[in-house]
This record gives sequence, structure tokens and C-alpha cells, in this order.
Amino acid sequence: MDGDFVQSKSLGRKRRKKKLRSRRSVLLYVVLIVITLYSLFLMVDLQIRIRNAESELTKINDNIFKQEQTNAELKKVADAVDRNDDKAYAGYVEKIAREDLDYVKNGEVVFVNIAGD
Repeated sequence: MDGDFVQSKSLGRKRRKKKLRSRRSVLLYVVLIVITLYSLFLMVDLQIRIRNAESELTKINDNIFKQEQTNAELKKVADAVDRNDDKAYAGYVEKIAREDLDYVKNGEVVFVNIAGD
């Protein structure tokens, strides 16, 4: 009988060790899943940030291009003023008056878009 008690005691220890190992493995899997999901979340967040930054960079590059065109145009006008070339200067003034100030020459017909498009 004493041998049966020792054997059942050793079986109980083996079962407890097995349960403990299975709990550890489940805990390990849960931790790995959490780490994987968190990493996935971080990658998606970074991709969104990259897209937003690229979009902003495109807008900034467009603004730089427009500003360079304006600078080149103003340089031409400044050179025309330096050369006393009134015709080139007058052309620039007329362009600004038409585009920015909505001026028209006498006798020109103005069409107004009432649709708002």
C-alpha cells in the first residue's frame, strides 16, 4: 500500500507540472499575440503617418514651384524696370490688374458665371 501512495503522489506532481507547463504555454501564446497585434497596430499607424507626410510634401513642393514661377516673373519685371523697358513693365501691371484685381479694359465684354462653378 505504501508503494501505491508514493506512485499516486508522483502522478499528482506530474499532473501539476503538466498543468503549470500548459498554463505557461498559454500565457506565452497570449503574450506573443498581444505583441504581434501591437506591432501590427504600430506599422499601420506609421504607414498612415507616412502617407500624410508624403501628401504634405507634395503640397509644399507645389507651393515651392508656384513661388519659383512668381519669383522668376518678378525678376523679369525688375530687370525691365532697371532697363527702363516700360512695355514689359506695363504688361506685368496689366496682368496683375486683370488677374488679381479683376480690372477690364474699356469696351471689353465681361461674362459672369451665375452658376457659381
